[in-house]
Amino acid sequence: MDKLSYKQMLTEEMSKVSELENEINRLQILVAKYKDEQKKITKMVYDNSNNMELGKKIRNIIWQEKEDEETNQMSLF
Repeated sequence: MDKLSYKQMLTEEMSKVSELENEINRLQILVAKYKDEQKKITKMVYDNSNNMELGKKIRNIIWQEKEDEETNQMSLF
């Protein structure tokens, strides 16, 4: 292989590394988001001894997330 081929291979690999780093960053953000949600739900469980109240609060969170997703989808169009 000549020098040009090595440079092309290096460029391709650097591009792949950059893409993987971006994906790692995206996943780290998701992990942080879900850790926060898990902490919020755990706190709700400890704060609400009544199962009906707890269920209502959790349903409200889920419904709110669905509404937010639908709103975000609509704003794309």
